[in-house]
Amino acid sequence: MNSTLNYTKHIIRTLICITTILGVPIAGWAEDLDKAEQLYANHCAVCHGADRGGYIGPALNSDQTKLTQKQIVSRIREGGVTTLMPQHPTWRGKLSTKEKSLLASLIATRPKLSRSWGLSDIQNSLEILVADESTLPGKPNYSIEKLDDLMAIMVRGRFAAGDAAKVVFFDGRTNKKVGEVSTDFAPHLMDFHPQQERWAYVRDDLGYIIKIDLYSLKIVRKVRAGLNGTSLAISRDGRYLAAGSYIPNTAVILDAMTLEPLKLIELRGINPDGKMVEADSGMITSTPFADYFVIALEQAGQVWIMELNKPDMPVTKITNVGRHLHDAFLSPNGRHIVVSSYDDNINAVIDLDKKSIVKKIPAGCQPHLGSGAVVRSQGKLLGIGTNIGSRSCNSYEVTVFDMETFEVLKRIPVIGPTESPAAHPRAPYIVVDIVGTGPNANKIQFIDKKTLNVAKTLTVAGTLGHSHFPEYTARGDYLYVSASVGGDRIAGYDGDQLVIYNAHTLEKVKTVSMEVPAGVFSHLRARAVVVGYEGKAP
Repeated sequence: MNSTLNYTKHIIRTLICITTILGVPIAGWAEDLDKAEQLYANHCAVCHGADRGGYIGPALNSDQTKLTQKQIVSRIREGGVTTLMPQHPTWRGKLSTKEKSLLASLIATRPKLSRSWGLSDIQNSLEILVADESTLPGKPNYSIEKLDDLMAIMVRGRFAAGDAAKVVFFDGRTNKKVGEVSTDFAPHLMDFHPQQERWAYVRDDLGYIIKIDLYSLKIVRKVRAGLNGTSLAISRDGRYLAAGSYIPNTAVILDAMTLEPLKLIELRGINPDGKMVEADSGMITSTPFADYFVIALEQAGQVWIMELNKPDMPVTKITNVGRHLHDAFLSPNGRHIVVSSYDDNINAVIDLDKKSIVKKIPAGCQPHLGSGAVVRSQGKLLGIGTNIGSRSCNSYEVTVFDMETFEVLKRIPVIGPTESPAAHPRAPYIVVDIVGTGPNANKIQFIDKKTLNVAKTLTVAGTLGHSHFPEYTARGDYLYVSASVGGDRIAGYDGDQLVIYNAHTLEKVKTVSMEVPAGVFSHLRARAVVVGYEGKAP
């Protein structure tokens, strides 16, 4: 009897504790929790992860969040000055005082969720927006000389959702806007069909893949491949799409035309320290060398080679590649892939023919290759590696290595961590963006291709601004750069715009106001194996 009474008292005390924390009556607690979860899904998941475990923004759960409930409410209201988090008063009208409190309670008291997303979920999420594709126009319904001139800018929008989240298209020959496509949630990256110029594919930060007809600038189909993720690739023959996710740790193979899911792969393996782990999907790429998809398993330190023309698409697993793999780029013939390993400070080179590691290149402080770049300089074919350096670094540099021997030839000092190199065979400079939150995050630097020295530094955005994702137009005449500011957008800082430069004189040609512009993608990528390699420009 006493034990039963004590247990009952324990339950009552627990419920009182819970309701005290949440500040709501017991009867309304479950209802308010459901509402808080829905608020989180609508306003927070796109940046902080559907499981509240973090993504582009930090984790928001009781195990990982260090802020108090009061501090969380303050952060929701005021935003983060140097982050993408929008500030007060832009939240006004979107969230009431009670809704902010519910969100803060959820974050402060509830653990990370366990989320799944299987083949049936993917299939059920498929939306067909244009059932008869033969009704689409036979050529672009806007003025453009060649579709390779098309430039696509991923515009996140201040809240990473809604009408402001879209892809904006420009003619890179005239620098005129030709149209835009709303994506509902922040678009992350774009890839283009290698055989049929009209098709493009967007991966957004809520895990959707969106198939766009570039002739009409209409969404044709969309499917949710996972609950977030940053990787997307199209097979060299255009039959398949591959998309990897962080939530859950999977990769899915889709029919590129219909977006029907064909195969789901769980990403897990033994890491370099001998521990079995689930892994986020780092880069996924196809290669002109063979009918392969190549997948980097971030935490497992493995690279998987999937053979698309064999029954059931078998996988060869290359282990001990490095700790925390992320992005990569291909050699010009597609036989070798260079993969960055954050925690080992190396770039691993894998021979896709022999399916083995052939070199580990010392790569400075936390290598981040972006899309990579390959240039011809001083009689050699050179690979360009950037270093994101989010940890404390003694010095920041760009790593230059021989693409035949993979020996390091030079380390070029730069003024901060770098993320995305840009190059073009007809442009004189390799361009790197300076990233992070330091005083130089609003600048880009230009490396002379002949001397391999920094020749020019330009300030793109104003104080507290960021300059990211430089991309040359297809003809190499212009350079597009996304410029944005941090969370504090009420102080009149210069930012939130696309900036276009003359690629030769480096004079500013044009600025276009945009709400948090991000990745910039040239349609030429559909045919260019690597960024900057000669012989691929129209």
